[in-house]
Amino acid sequence: MAGKNSGSKDGRRTVETKRKNDHALIASKLRSYYDSIIDEGTPSHFLDLLERLDEAERNSKD
Repeated sequence: MAGKNSGSKDGRRTVETKRKNDHALIASKLRSYYDSIIDEGTPSHFLDLLERLDEAERNSKD
């Protein structure tokens, strides 16, 4: 009786299919996580900090 990892052609296909499915699941979860971060937007205190840094840089060039 041939198992999944018996080295047969069908066993290799099963392992390859599982690996592809695992990779697709990981990619999907990462994409979902990334999208949730993008949807959060930039916190206002971070935008304020960036603005102050820009202003300090402009003042240092004068």
